[in-house]
Amino acid sequence: MKFTTLITESKDYSEKAIANYKSLGQVYFDSKPRQDANILVVGLSHQIDKKWIDAMPNLKAIVSPATGFNHMDIKYAKAKGIKVISLRGRKGFLKNIPSTAEEAMGLLFALVRNIPWAFDDVKNGVWNRIKWRGHQVYKKTFGLYGFGRLGRIMARYGRAFGMKVIAYDPYVSKSMMIKNGVNQVSLQQLLKESDFLSLHVLLTDDTHNLVTYQHLSAMKPSAFLINTARGELIEKNALLKALKNKKIAGAAIDVMWDERGDGGHLKNNPLVEYAKKNKNLIIVPHIGGATFDGMRATQEFVSNIAIKYFKRLA
Repeated sequence: MKFTTLITESKDYSEKAIANYKSLGQVYFDSKPRQDANILVVGLSHQIDKKWIDAMPNLKAIVSPATGFNHMDIKYAKAKGIKVISLRGRKGFLKNIPSTAEEAMGLLFALVRNIPWAFDDVKNGVWNRIKWRGHQVYKKTFGLYGFGRLGRIMARYGRAFGMKVIAYDPYVSKSMMIKNGVNQVSLQQLLKESDFLSLHVLLTDDTHNLVTYQHLSAMKPSAFLINTARGELIEKNALLKALKNKKIAGAAIDVMWDERGDGGHLKNNPLVEYAKKNKNLIIVPHIGGATFDGMRATQEFVSNIAIKYFKRLA
């Protein structure tokens, strides 16, 4: 039995992954649904909603090399009997994919050392080192909200830079944190003590609006927030309000509310407008996992899972 695959993102896609899908049948690259496709391979640049799914009546599986599900209507897909293959829960494999953690550290340093704005000055012919004085991370307190795979990688990075690392995660034991050189704290302590707070929580129905304006107000006014997880973890408009009211010193985010692959969510977005006029907010377009190495590895990994699944169906 042959299965037709539609891959929505064609640029630089892993040749090994493509060969895997070709072993099952015909492979197409397109950004629009195909009625004859049995397998839909989708990244974060497309929103796979009810309309998409209904336009593919022969769809048997959605394959996504990502841990998050907010780019697709997973409940509707499952209700239609469509198999969802992703990276969620693949701990053994993911422990060797540090791309998002590396980006989170990069954002932290860019933010606290004013690197983007100093670079802008140089491009404009200005050479003023005192204007862009920043902060050391050495001996500062690095707070982690969530202590799963990425939180543990971040803890290792934080310790390497001489920071005191603390974490809050109600699902991780104190002994596990101690094993990783981290002090377990309450949420209140995390907010109060962190000089830098980085979010590493999966977005689920239970974690929507996990961080509220009240939480941000409980942080040090000198503290910085990093979010490379999902935008919807932070209550809508709470970050903007906290920045405007100087409840925190700055933020760097890789994710936003209601992200769209075409950037439609950026139009008249108040956070983007704030970033244009202020020098304490960095926004980048969900590039945490977007490394050549990481994307190639994850594309191949999920394609291998898909191959095993469909060979059982054949």
